[in-house]
Amino acid sequence: MEENLLLSANVLIADDDPAILRLLTHLLEQGGHHVRTASDGNQCLQMILQDCPDVLITDWKMPDLDGIELCRRLRQLHSRKVLPHYTYILLMTAQSGKASFIEGLEAGADDFIEKSAESLTDLRTEIKTRLKAALRTRKLEIDLEFAAKYDFLTQLLNRVTFFEMAQNVWNRSISNKFPLSAVMFDCDFFKRINDIHGHVAGDAVLRAIAAILKGFTRSSDVVCRYGGEEFCVLLPGCNEKTAWNWAERIRRHFETQPVKRGNFEIGITLSFGVAERLTDTAFLDQLIEQADQALLFAKESGRNRCIRFSETIANDSDQTSLARSGVYDLFEGITVGEVMTPFTLTISPQESVASVADFFLKTRIEALPVVDANENLIGMISEKNFIPLIGNLDRWRDAIADLVSATVISYPVDTPLRVVFDFLCRVSARQVLLVDGNTPVGFINRTPLLRWLRNRWANMTGQFAEIVPDNSIRDLPYKDLKESSEALMNVLAKLNETLADKSQELQNADRNKIVTLISQSQDIMDQVLKHSAPGTGDTSGTLSQFGFG
Repeated sequence: MEENLLLSANVLIADDDPAILRLLTHLLEQGGHHVRTASDGNQCLQMILQDCPDVLITDWKMPDLDGIELCRRLRQLHSRKVLPHYTYILLMTAQSGKASFIEGLEAGADDFIEKSAESLTDLRTEIKTRLKAALRTRKLEIDLEFAAKYDFLTQLLNRVTFFEMAQNVWNRSISNKFPLSAVMFDCDFFKRINDIHGHVAGDAVLRAIAAILKGFTRSSDVVCRYGGEEFCVLLPGCNEKTAWNWAERIRRHFETQPVKRGNFEIGITLSFGVAERLTDTAFLDQLIEQADQALLFAKESGRNRCIRFSETIANDSDQTSLARSGVYDLFEGITVGEVMTPFTLTISPQESVASVADFFLKTRIEALPVVDANENLIGMISEKNFIPLIGNLDRWRDAIADLVSATVISYPVDTPLRVVFDFLCRVSARQVLLVDGNTPVGFINRTPLLRWLRNRWANMTGQFAEIVPDNSIRDLPYKDLKESSEALMNVLAKLNETLADKSQELQNADRNKIVTLISQSQDIMDQVLKHSAPGTGDTSGTLSQFGFG
């Protein structure tokens, strides 16, 4: 196995003696290596910048730039990340003694070749042995680089490397004004494959998908295993239609060609989501999110299909229907900041998994924004991030920083409500984050939005009984309504005193009280809306009693 460490290493030799260059070139080329030569240190340095070698063999004594200074400059280039990888340095010397070796090692040399070999055979043996050690080191570095950038199972880019490369493609697409599309897809019912055939078979399916995917992609495409059975591809130069056609060819392949494993076959299907960068697509994350939304739409509409993000957007007839229904009248002059649910808490990335998970469990909150020391948004974290960590005590103690999802759908707090309403109508996302600058201040999701729309509709039309069914609220006389409101404010005041004492932890009774108060509050607000709706009689004084007049 050692003979195959690097079948053809890139070796650069620097020496001012032409005879030494010819001899070493002959020995190394016999071993199948690619060899270049330089007659001095300056020429060698320029050749390194043009094509970084796996191994450098340099003489100690050379004119102008000697071997020691060459080692120092090469290591400086490595430390500044100018060069793409590490170069193993073999320093040739006629000098001996501990002091010389220490000087060479401190300059950056990895090993030495003594020029005082008694015969050509001895020199050949020494060079072969030391080169083998050099290539072992280089092979280890190559393996580590691969593990850092690629998914071990599929040999595709991992998610971190994907976003690094994809960002460059994104920037070029904007500056050069060429189209760019993203495709997200996954294997339908993959858990069932694991359950029926076993995880080894599931791994074989993922490898088969990756192998076919490589055959369908160009060198300019950016392909990764996004996570689990999910894959993501960035297709520069492709609009949504072209990307959809590309995805459809892959879908049809797997629909008709089962994955073969040993003596049996595993039939699979794939679902795809396709999105194109448009003028209003502000970030790469937004493009990926749109492709992911289209994928979710494909899954929810039956699987084994390709869905374009544009298909998930309400068509003109849908918009016309909404306009005719008068729903847009409800949004007149309203911004999302007036309707949002404010955030009362944000999370620091230094918080431990254990503490944040415990908070989620106690409060039943599903997601929270993560901010830096300046309250700038970093991303979101939700309860689903913690489930895979159950059973791993070390990860449970770690900070949440690497669990934070940077893919966040957010809108400025002064955005017209209709914009967010249209977005939530055309995609499957249930919630959007609201920001003031880059600071998260609240959120809107579908349930509170539905409540607000219903209440405003009832208030504007006066058809409260028809819009809010009688059995949903108790019919309170004005006197009882006023007394209930005053009682509620008294309880809220007491609760506020409890919350103000930060040294006192909420007891279960206090938490139950909060739930009760929320229900009572909604009940009373429904009654206020009913009394203030047109056609319900004299409302003078009603709103003012509750701070609305």
